Formats: sequence, C-alpha cells, structure tokens
Amino acid sequence: MKYYADSKLKNFLFVATLFAPSAAILILVVAYPLLRSFALSLTGYNIISPASHKFIGFANYAAIWKDEIFWEALKNTLIFNVSSVAGGFLIGFVLALLLNTNIRFRRIFRGILLAPWVIPYVVIGFLFLYMFNTKIGIVNYSLKQMGLIAKFLPWLAKPALAMTAVVIANIWNQFPFHLTTMLAGLQTVPEDCVEAAKIDGAGTVQVFWHITLPWLRNIIVISTTLMMIQNFNNFALIWSITGGGPINSTTTFVIYVFQKAFEEFNFGYASAIGMVWMALLVVFACVYMKFAVKEDD
Repeated sequence: MKYYADSKLKNFLFVATLFAPSAAILILVVAYPLLRSFALSLTGYNIISPASHKFIGFANYAAIWKDEIFWEALKNTLIFNVSSVAGGFLIGFVLALLLNTNIRFRRIFRGILLAPWVIPYVVIGFLFLYMFNTKIGIVNYSLKQMGLIAKFLPWLAKPALAMTAVVIANIWNQFPFHLTTMLAGLQTVPEDCVEAAKIDGAGTVQVFWHITLPWLRNIIVISTTLMMIQNFNNFALIWSITGGGPINSTTTFVIYVFQKAFEEFNFGYASAIGMVWMALLVVFACVYMKFAVKEDD
C-alpha cells in the first residue's frame, strides 16, 4: 500500500514538473493581466488625476450601458468582423478549390497569393490609405475609367464608405489564411470516397456538397473562429487607415479602448470596456462553435 502511495506521489510530482513551465507562462501572460484589468475596471484610475485612483465598484460598467460610442463600437466591430471573415473566407475557399486542381504554375500562384498574409498591418494600412485617396487613389481612377462612378468618391471621409474601405483592406490581408487552411483540408479529402461517389453516379456538385464540404466542416469552423478572434483585436490596420473615423464610423472595441486608455488616460473605464469586450468574444466564440461543430456519427 505504501509502495502504491509513493508511486502515485512520484507520478504526480513528475506530471506537475512537466506542467509547471506552461502553467507559469499562462499565469504571467493570461491570468495576471486578466485579473489586473478586472481590478482596474473597479476603480476610477486616471493617470492625470491622482485623486481618482480609488475603488468605485461597478460604476464603470454601469456607465458603459449609457455610452453611445460603446454601442456604436459594438456595431462597428460586428460589421467589420462578419464582413471580413465572410469575404476573406469566400475568396480563400474559391482560390483553394482552383489551386487544388492540376492547373499550370499552381505552386507559383500559391506563393504569390500568400504575400498579403505576411505583409505587416501598418504597411497594408498605408497602402490602402493611398489606394482609397479621393484625388490620387487608384480605386477611384479605376472605377471612373470603367464607368462605374461619375466622380471620385470620398472613401475615407464618408462613414459607410470608410467602413467599406477598411473591410476591403482586411479581406485582402486575411484571405491567404483561409486559402492555406482550406487547401490543406482539400488535400486530405479521401480519394476512395470521391471515386466511389462518382461510380455511383454523383456529379461534381454532389461530390462537393456531400463529401468535400462535410469533410472540411471542422476546418472551416477553426479557420473562421481564429479570424474572428483576430479581427476583434485588429488595431493597426484600422488605425493606420482611418484612426477610427470619420465620426467614429470605424471605431471598433480595440480602437475605443485605445482612445480611452492612451488619449484620455482613463484606464479604469478602458479596462471595464476591455472586460466586456472579452466576455462578448468568449460568448460569441462558444456559441458559434457549438452550433457550427457537430459530433461525428
């Protein structure tokens, strides 16, 4: 009995030793910042006002519900997120289907199409800032040459157009990620199932709908979920193109938190917004994955 207890203790200590470095990293980079942010959210912490460094309970959270800019930021975040993920996934998936066929120079195309993914956000932001420039931007020039517009559009001066420009820039940056994951998934589709379906008389559309798409289901969920999380935290791209304007039309949660913390120095209120933002992100991701992922029979 004693030998069994000693052996169990040794196994526990061995497992704890292996787990300790990971646990320490998680505590330092996840748990501590999270707890620190929650603690700050319960105060009126403001750098330029030392007298405000006191406990105020949930007053910041109560103020959020009356904050019109917060609700606009929530709407902008959802529009930016859903539009970017939908557009990026659709383009990436179509290109993955094309590159999964035996077309010429497909390896070269794969390399070229990955370029937007490796370019820094700030570089992409300034690139599209000039592309959507009202006077010298290539977007206005191209649209006018094709006869789609009568005069140059103020892309970054009108709220609806500004959000469209930011979403287009984000889609261009993120479609290679979906392309890579979908192409990897397509190459794992079992050929024997495809051949058996074709022998039974299934056409290309039927094979895609009943074999390929179900096979890629979980990969699609993972790919889109990761990009949703990424878009919730996408600061550099939006800030470098519009700075959250015009009139807060492209202000998302991450932009609003930055403005409150580093422009108004209201770290208590910014922390409260960050905690609500995190809670909404967790709920959104859990609900999305619950309905999107189905257990295999």
